Amino acid sequence: MASVSPPAPRPPAKTTKRRILRHSLFANFLVVSAILVLQLSGVLSWLRTVGAGSFMRPQSVILTDANGAEMRRVYLEQDRLELPDDAFSPFLKQAVIAIEDERFYSRSCIDLRAIIRAAVANFAEAESQGASTITQQLTGNLMLDRSDKSIARKTVELLLACRLEHAVSRDRILGLYLNHMAFGGALYGAEEAARTYFGVSAGDLSLAQSSVLAAMLQRPTYFSPYGIHLHTAISRGAAQAIREGAIGSAEQIPPADIDIGLIGTHFLTATGSVYVRGRTDLVLDAMQRNGFIGEARIRLAQEELKTMTFERHTAAIALPYFALEVQRQLKSGAVPTDTPCDTKAGGCIVETTLDPAYQSLAERIIQEHADAIRARFGAANIALVAADRATGRILAYVGNVRYSDNEPGSMIDMARIPRQPGSSFKPFVYAAAFAAGMNPTTFLLDAPLTLGGDQPRNYEGGYRDWTQISHALAASRNIPAIRTLLMVGGEEPVLETAARAGITTPLLTRDRNRKANPQFTFGYPLAIGSAETPLIEMVQGYLTLANAGVRVPLTAIQSVRAVDGRLLSPPSAGGEQAIEPQHARWLTSILSDTSIRPTPAWNEALTAPGIQTAIKTGTSDRCVQYDFASGTCTLLPGDVWTLGYSPEFVLGIWAGNADYSALSPGASGMTVTAPLWKEFIAGAHELKPEGQKWFPPALSEKKRRG
Repeated sequence: MASVSPPAPRPPAKTTKRRILRHSLFANFLVVSAILVLQLSGVLSWLRTVGAGSFMRPQSVILTDANGAEMRRVYLEQDRLELPDDAFSPFLKQAVIAIEDERFYSRSCIDLRAIIRAAVANFAEAESQGASTITQQLTGNLMLDRSDKSIARKTVELLLACRLEHAVSRDRILGLYLNHMAFGGALYGAEEAARTYFGVSAGDLSLAQSSVLAAMLQRPTYFSPYGIHLHTAISRGAAQAIREGAIGSAEQIPPADIDIGLIGTHFLTATGSVYVRGRTDLVLDAMQRNGFIGEARIRLAQEELKTMTFERHTAAIALPYFALEVQRQLKSGAVPTDTPCDTKAGGCIVETTLDPAYQSLAERIIQEHADAIRARFGAANIALVAADRATGRILAYVGNVRYSDNEPGSMIDMARIPRQPGSSFKPFVYAAAFAAGMNPTTFLLDAPLTLGGDQPRNYEGGYRDWTQISHALAASRNIPAIRTLLMVGGEEPVLETAARAGITTPLLTRDRNRKANPQFTFGYPLAIGSAETPLIEMVQGYLTLANAGVRVPLTAIQSVRAVDGRLLSPPSAGGEQAIEPQHARWLTSILSDTSIRPTPAWNEALTAPGIQTAIKTGTSDRCVQYDFASGTCTLLPGDVWTLGYSPEFVLGIWAGNADYSALSPGASGMTVTAPLWKEFIAGAHELKPEGQKWFPPALSEKKRRG
């Protein structure tokens, strides 16, 4: 019989559990180690890419008026402008180094002395003190989440700082720091802070101003000059003790009774005052301790701090319509620059063409008349664009009556919204006719006309039989304008003439519609202003007429400069001949000739006393009720316009409703916008008393009429 071996003894249960636990711990250790190695290798790879370029951020665009005064800032999330590293005030550099990193130029990337000092101070004083270097603050704020207090984040921050200090010079790091650190609210960088708080560049800061900015770095929001911690405060009990003489110096005030502010405060006593220091005093002390300044400079800075005031900038909706127009022109490349200037790149100062005096005049006129126009004519929205005749620079720009989200349509820039220009488009119909060989004395038939099933009519009704072009345009007759469009070959030459003058939307609209419908055409209504066009383009077209047919670009921008003053935009290019000079002169002559206007009432409505003006009104109709039985519409005015120019200014005004609702029956360009137009032209010439008030022969040459 075969023998049976006894079973092998089993290890005790505890031994098995220990072995499993050891294996599990070892496996976990390997997994964690592998993860750490992978993470560390990733961090090291990332660190190798860190350099000065890693700190590029979008900058602000500052818009100034024509006089150089700051008008508005445009930015994404951070209001910031950069200066070259060597362009900051020496006082600011010294103040920041003294209070934030006094051994900045001599220490290694790990400042052991500062770490030990902070640890001892924190232990002894039970008050937290930081030991972060300028480089650590820079990398931590821009590349990490400093609210994360973990050892891992601090380790990465330290590695980043060492990498950056290995890659670039200390001067470059200090420049990056001054260009990127927070100074309260949306303000980032010393340049924007200096402009906001003091109205100067960061290169021109005084010692006292520099001490303020350096003091803010520790807690920018807390130490905001606009907040409650501008000055040091003390408890009521301490203040009472000072008044009673129980406390005679700041050293006697318990620290718990002091709420340190940005600037120190003098508390009056019966015999003098007790001065309780602010954070700026700590900055000045640190600067003296490091040998940057002496006692005499400290006294001067303290005197300046006693009376220091801060600029107040209201936020942001001043001139919103014009600011958007400036941004549009920058984006479109209307003013080419060597480097980008927008809210994605920024870092530039845009000197706009807006003149505060003319802008105030425009706003005052519109505000004074807006309520009456709305009540009488039903027009809730008004837009105005005024430009210098010779240069094309926009002097005043009002996109709407007011900018408010409480009023429907008021936030829309109606100077940019295409609307039917009515008869104000007719000069460009006749410009095409002149190019086709006609002239102001050419006769046109003003008689009933049937086109398909339509029978267009004159705005005032009736017919005048044969009439010259000059009289037809001066009296704004519709039938002669329609016949002219047909005689020159249809809409094509008219659209092209208008586009060359700067009125491009009708041609673009026609071409866009033809992609979907090759048969699309404006037809004969184009002659009487049916093709929607924005006010700003109509002003450009009249600017071309005012300059003897030379298309001078209508511009909102004079120049674009870098923050350090370098010119980024080239000199403005000259205009180009868009309409024959003689043809433009004929139109100027017709539109300014008071002798051929049809009635004394027209002359009264369209004449600015003492100033020669070429002026044209326009009124478009809106179909408010359609009769299917007869196929006719009940018409009411929709958009009303007045366009024109004097020897010095080109001006366009539109009124209507942003929601396309119709106006009251009596509304027209002559009744609604012409009075405003005349008032602005008269006021503008008063602001420029040396300006010409009569067209020179070169701009208003008349052709003898039969």
